[in-house]
Amino acid sequence: MKKNKILIVIFLFIGIISASNNIDSDGDGYLDIQEIEAGTDPNDAYSIIYQGFWPFNINKDKIEDPGFGECPKANGCECQTSKTCPEDSECAQLNRGKFCIPKVGSRVPRFMGVDQFGDLFDLYDLANQGKPIIIEIGTTWPKACKDFSAWKTYVNDNVLSAKWWKNEYASIRNYIDNGDIYWVHIIHLDDDRNPSTFETINSWYWDYPHDNIIYLADPEAKMKTWVRPTAYPCLILIDENMDMQVHALRGVEDAIYEVYNRLEEKVGK
Repeated sequence: MKKNKILIVIFLFIGIISASNNIDSDGDGYLDIQEIEAGTDPNDAYSIIYQGFWPFNINKDKIEDPGFGECPKANGCECQTSKTCPEDSECAQLNRGKFCIPKVGSRVPRFMGVDQFGDLFDLYDLANQGKPIIIEIGTTWPKACKDFSAWKTYVNDNVLSAKWWKNEYASIRNYIDNGDIYWVHIIHLDDDRNPSTFETINSWYWDYPHDNIIYLADPEAKMKTWVRPTAYPCLILIDENMDMQVHALRGVEDAIYEVYNRLEEKVGK
């Protein structure tokens, strides 16, 4: 009898702890436990983690971060053989020489960038949320980047006239609209070929607004260097563990084909 009472007390205690971890006192969409971790006020609806209401991963610090590294042994560095590249990387012949690039299965480094609302966003906040993640890398001047963004955000459908376009690609936009995937668009250069800033990202957002797309500035071109694309926009697909599943270097035609096929496998069933 005494043992049963102890078990009941334990279960009640666990229930109380579990319930307290699911409280959102100010109704801003973030749990109190998340706001305390992030340093915002759980009792103030105007004190929020991200103005874009992006996810927040309370366990992101536990994820092993490979970092971006430094040359001569880092992704994006010139190489002669794969032996001089990091683990899970290879030496590949690209447009302007041979460079270390990540292999499929590589862990994406913990990138942080200012978003369209001026918040510093942590890519690892998207980890372990149960959704595939698309990272789009580009600049602001290529027509392909503009047309692709315009299509994703219903500004225009110019991209449909591209020779490589297939009607089934329309499902990608549906996945974005429905929140089935996370889409992160990282920009490293503006129209004048200067490093991107908050103003660059904010302007792009107003030109191509979408509630489910996270726009980030990368003024040091960290992600561009790590991926080493040969054309823009470049798309990579990563899973919720932050491991790369699709690495499409050659611009939107190859990128959207590869990403579409993998998303159909993961989401479109």
